[in-house]
Amino acid sequence: MIARYLARRDPIEQPVDRVVLMGSAVLESIEVAAEAHRVYGVPILVSGGIGHSTSFLEEALRRRGVEAATGRPESHVFRDLLISAGVAPEDVAVEDRSTNCGENAAFTRELISTPQTLLLIQDPTMQRRTHACFERSFADLPGTTLISRAPLIPWIGPDRVSAGPDAPEIWTRDRFRSLLIGEIHRLSPDVYGPRGRDFIDHVDIPTEVLAAYNRLAAAYPASDRHP
Repeated sequence: MIARYLARRDPIEQPVDRVVLMGSAVLESIEVAAEAHRVYGVPILVSGGIGHSTSFLEEALRRRGVEAATGRPESHVFRDLLISAGVAPEDVAVEDRSTNCGENAAFTRELISTPQTLLLIQDPTMQRRTHACFERSFADLPGTTLISRAPLIPWIGPDRVSAGPDAPEIWTRDRFRSLLIGEIHRLSPDVYGPRGRDFIDHVDIPTEVLAAYNRLAAAYPASDRHP
């Protein structure tokens, strides 16, 4: 329930002007962004510097037998992968300073000066918070339309979490559980919201999702919930 809620997937009912792909350790995002580029014929902006997920991205590449230099901004790695997936180099721009989803939104806003319809693609566990950050950063650009499309709904197996029962591991169950607990915690008004760091506006979390979060957090009190 928590995973489905966080992996925000809006219907795409209008033309898209640009794909904004956030760097992460979820390599499935690459093909989703490449397909959106092919379908809508629009450029891709990849946002991501070196942050807390960079080492996990490097680990994911190693697990899948992809050779890549370490210590590179996530956006540069994703750009290379997009080009390998068939996207023309001139259709992929990068923003390589951001280290969190708030900066993804803020630094992307600096690069976009006219109202556009943006298709946002992010790690499924961070898609909803990323959308909220973009809403805050683009509030001063009326006419902007934001569409979130998480690349997948996580499949939770007995020993791993992936895109499906036959897909390669994206997260261990322990790490995935920690991410879910931490993410609902960060969506709180007292953490990233108006009464906390004020990175995002108020997010109404459904009652059933909060109840699931409380059960999970009570069962695993040592899981990371720090801001």
